[in-house]
Amino acid sequence: MDIKKVKTIFFSPGRKTGNIASIFSRHLGYDYERYDITSHKKRDTKIELASDEVAVFAYPVYGGRVVDIMVNQLENIVFNNNIAVVLAVYGNRAYEDALLEIQDLLEAKGVKVAAAGAFIANHSIMRKVAVGRPDEKDMEILEDFAKKVRNKIDNLESFEKLEKLKLPGNHPYRKYNGIPLKPKGNRKCVACGACVNNCPMNAIPKENPRYTDKSKCITCMGCHVICPQNARHLNVLLHELSEIPFKMKYGKRKEPDIFI
Repeated sequence: MDIKKVKTIFFSPGRKTGNIASIFSRHLGYDYERYDITSHKKRDTKIELASDEVAVFAYPVYGGRVVDIMVNQLENIVFNNNIAVVLAVYGNRAYEDALLEIQDLLEAKGVKVAAAGAFIANHSIMRKVAVGRPDEKDMEILEDFAKKVRNKIDNLESFEKLEKLKLPGNHPYRKYNGIPLKPKGNRKCVACGACVNNCPMNAIPKENPRYTDKSKCITCMGCHVICPQNARHLNVLLHELSEIPFKMKYGKRKEPDIFI
């Protein structure tokens, strides 16, 4: 197929998913545009794809599922018999239904998934798990994956000839209701507004940035990552009590899974 451009759409409160998406898109070798839909201010981003453009979707996995923000973003995209590549990023526990789910969603819009990958990053909540990931080995796998995907796309005769990719997952999808731990600000907070602007759920009020609306927060920890004062944290005791058994169970290194 004669592809002119790649449009990369990603949700990345912890920054690592966006980095993986950008590196993959660069190694893919086409001209590409980036659409960062992390902030709640980007929630209405409209994107239109021409028939000679490829869509790359990258998102963190929450509870083995595709994050709702990415699901909702699909409604703001105009597709035109496009092929897509999906990149799920998870914290070394499991990605479960996160690839199959987005394939189903895209197929419903007439999009075919040509390739998919599940990559590991330092867990956003249990920070002692997958420390330093993605690392050099992950980047080598990512680069090789991009080259193989490029080769597949270049040698594809037509959109119609692309066969359905067999991805892991189950129907019905795994249920996920979030976790009770929610970050909040402490005395170090200087009300700079970085967390307010970055929060994907608009859960941090500008007039009181130490507060978190627990009914909105998805514990993405983007506010913790972006805070220049290191002022936003989970409850220390509850976090430690959760992290110790989590690390014991899921601390062993896992490698990326790719499907082409």
